[in-house]
Amino acid sequence: MCRNRTKGGSRVSQRIGEEEIYRVLKEAIFNAELSPGTQLVETSLAEAFGVSRTPIRAVLQRLKYESLIKLVPNRGAFVYCPSPDEAEQIFSLRTLLEGEAARLAAEHATPQQLEEMETFLHQEREYYRQKENHKALKAIADFHLTLAEASHNPFLISYLRQLISLSHIIFTFYDTTDQGEPHSMDEHGAILEAIKNRDGRLAAELASSHIHEIKGDVDFSKAVKHSLSIEQLVSRYVKR
Repeated sequence: MCRNRTKGGSRVSQRIGEEEIYRVLKEAIFNAELSPGTQLVETSLAEAFGVSRTPIRAVLQRLKYESLIKLVPNRGAFVYCPSPDEAEQIFSLRTLLEGEAARLAAEHATPQQLEEMETFLHQEREYYRQKENHKALKAIADFHLTLAEASHNPFLISYLRQLISLSHIIFTFYDTTDQGEPHSMDEHGAILEAIKNRDGRLAAELASSHIHEIKGDVDFSKAVKHSLSIEQLVSRYVKR
């Protein structure tokens, strides 16, 4: 694990709330702007955001709950990314659970959820066409999250929400072998079509096969190395 420490610096012009701090750090992790192993120092974060350490601690607990950071006793918080062995376990479990989620989605998906999945699929295509791969990966994660929610099984949704977030981190922090026209677009389209047709068996088969295949797209030998400072993150995200 690398040991990049975030440094404190100038404070933001006005205090911001816990939700905004959470959004900034989560987006930065999802966009690979905080590399795996980067240490998130409470005092530095509090100084940069112009807040006390209390909301920072609350945000770090939320990020830990989503498995986006690791809290190491007596050492602090570190941006987390699964190892190759952990990634294998994550994708294996997703293969089982997402197939069941797709089957249930074919039974229970609402018109609004189907429309949302269609929107995310369109976004995926457009972002890949524009070579904005990080945005495409976010659209893919949203597609799978909506599929999980369409199962209307709260326990399944809870597990898949964590697994999908971890998968997103894997694809963001490690290189993918398919940089041309990703096959995921066609596979997502086929899954959505099966769900629309209320064909639970086919939707389950397609979803399970899709998850099994995408883990082969990751090149674990090529990891992202750069990391922005907290000051840069505050400047980039807070003033939008």
